[in-house]
Amino acid sequence: MFERLHASIIKEFQLLIKDKTGLTILFIMPVVLIFIMTMIQHEAYKSINETGIPVLLINDDQERLGNAVKSSFEQTPIIQVVEKTSADFSDKDQIRQSVLDGNYMVAVIVPKDATKILKHDIENIMGQFFDETELKPGDLKEIKVDLIVDPIARESFVMAISSGLKEAIANIKTQVMFQLMAENMKEALGTEQDMKIPEKDFFQFNEEYAISEGKGLVPNAVQHNVPAWAIFSIFFIVVPLAASIINERSEGLFIRLNTLPGSYLSILSGKLLIYIIMALIQFAIVIFIGKYLLPLLGLPILNLGPHKLPLVILCIAVSMTAIGYGLLLGTFFDTPAQSSIFGGISILILSALGGIWVPVSVMPPIMQSIAEFSPLNWALNGFYELFIKGGSWVNIQNNVLKLSLFFVVSLFGSFFIYKTKINFS
Repeated sequence: MFERLHASIIKEFQLLIKDKTGLTILFIMPVVLIFIMTMIQHEAYKSINETGIPVLLINDDQERLGNAVKSSFEQTPIIQVVEKTSADFSDKDQIRQSVLDGNYMVAVIVPKDATKILKHDIENIMGQFFDETELKPGDLKEIKVDLIVDPIARESFVMAISSGLKEAIANIKTQVMFQLMAENMKEALGTEQDMKIPEKDFFQFNEEYAISEGKGLVPNAVQHNVPAWAIFSIFFIVVPLAASIINERSEGLFIRLNTLPGSYLSILSGKLLIYIIMALIQFAIVIFIGKYLLPLLGLPILNLGPHKLPLVILCIAVSMTAIGYGLLLGTFFDTPAQSSIFGGISILILSALGGIWVPVSVMPPIMQSIAEFSPLNWALNGFYELFIKGGSWVNIQNNVLKLSLFFVVSLFGSFFIYKTKINFS
C-alpha cells in the first residue's frame, strides 16, 4: 500500500510540474480573477458614491412641489441631479434622446403649475368636507410627472428613483393639506392662531448590518470577491485533475501502478494529497493578495475574521470537494477533451447557481432553491460566515459537513465507476 502511495505521490508531482497549462489554471487564473473582479466592483461602487448617477430634473414648476423633488434628489448620495427646464430643449424627444445618448440615467419632468394644481385639488377635497358638497368629475386635475429611463438602467435603481419621487410628492401633499385644514379651521373657529408645520419628517431611519456587536465586519468588494473567486479557482482543479487521470489510463501508467501491492484507493490518495496541497497553496496566495497587495491599490484590506482554525478546516473541505469532483469526472470520461469541456461548463453552471456571479438573494425563488444544491454555494456561505458575519465553527459546521459528504460520495462514485469499467473491459 505504501509503495503505491509513494509512487503515486512522486508520479503526480512530476506530472504536475510538467503541466504548464494546468499550473496556469491553478495559480495564474485566481490571481487575475481576484485583481480584475475586485477592482471592477470596487471602482464601480466608488464611482457611484463619489460622482453619483446623473439624473436630469426638468423643473417647469419652479415652486414648492418642483423644489421638493429637487431637494429629495440632492439629499440622495448616489444621485447627481442636473436641473433644467423645458426651455432648454426643443421638445420632449430631445430630452428622450439625451437619455438614450447616455448623458443621464433618468429624466424626471415636473410640469408647469404642478404646485398650483396640487393646491387646487386639495382645496376641492377639503371644500367637499367643510361645505358638505360632492366632488364633480372635473373638480380634480391630474398632475402628470414623467420619468424617462435609460433602457440599460437596472430596475432596482429605477424603483429607487420612483420611490424617492413619490415620497417627496407625498410629503408636500401632506403639508399642503395641513395648511389648508388649518386655514379652514382658523376661519371656522374665528381664531388668529397659526398651525406650525415642521419641514422635517417625524421619522428617522437608522441602518445597521445584522451582525453581533464587535464580531461582524463591514462588507466591501474585497470581503465579497476574494472568497468567491478563490472558490471558483479552486474548483477549476477539476480540469487538470480529470485530464491527468484519463491520460494515465491511456498511456498505461495506471496499469503499471496497479502492479504494485495495495488498493485502488491508495493510488487515488497520492493524487488527492498533491492536489489538496495545490489547492491550499492557491488559497494562501489569494489570502496574501487580499491582505497585502490589494491595499496597495487603494482597496480595503481583507479581514479573515476572528476564527482562524475554522477557516483552515473550511479550506480543506472545499479543496477535497473540488478534488473529489475531479476524480469522479476523470474516472467517468474516456478522453481529456470530454472531461475538460464537461468539467469547465459544469463548474461555470455550479458557480452561477452558487452565487459566485450573481448573489443568490436576487435570483428567482426556484433558482434560490436549486442554489442550495451547489457545493460552491455551501463553500461561499461558509466563507461569508467567517469573513463578513464574524462567525465561528458553529456557524459553518453544516457547510463543512455537506462539503465533506460530497467528497465521500464522489470518492465512492469514482471507485464504483472504476470497478464497473474493469469488469466490462
